[in-house]
Amino acid sequence: MTPIKRPLAAAGAAVLLGLTLTACGGSSYPSDASEKEFCGGVEDVLTATTSVSGEEPTESEWEKLQEAYGDLGDIGTPEDISDAERNGFEVIVDAITDLDYDEAKKSFGDEDGEDSIPGVSKDDEKDADKFFEYIQKTCADQLGG
Repeated sequence: MTPIKRPLAAAGAAVLLGLTLTACGGSSYPSDASEKEFCGGVEDVLTATTSVSGEEPTESEWEKLQEAYGDLGDIGTPEDISDAERNGFEVIVDAITDLDYDEAKKSFGDEDGEDSIPGVSKDDEKDADKFFEYIQKTCADQLGG
């Protein structure tokens, strides 16, 4: 498995989300999204992720991924998300939207055998995992998983 794709829901192998790249903390994303809006944004990210034609995205595909994550950031999260899950959301959205294609290419592939987010603390990685779990339970019906 490449770090550009990470299983999101055990029920559906096609449900992919986590792009594991460098994160740059700090954000002011909304925290009052409806579950329907939020899950719709997640669905758009999944569509962009699954449209990557090869093992690694082209520059055009990367821009679509960044746009989808940017839109998810604009939507924000529902109010019921925990602080850890919210931090994981911010880590992932920041990681994708802040990284230009040339820098992102350096993170593609899983050469060291690790499925981690380079430059992100272990605590933030744990929060990212909690965010993925949040998506599984919050968006399962809407995403068909």
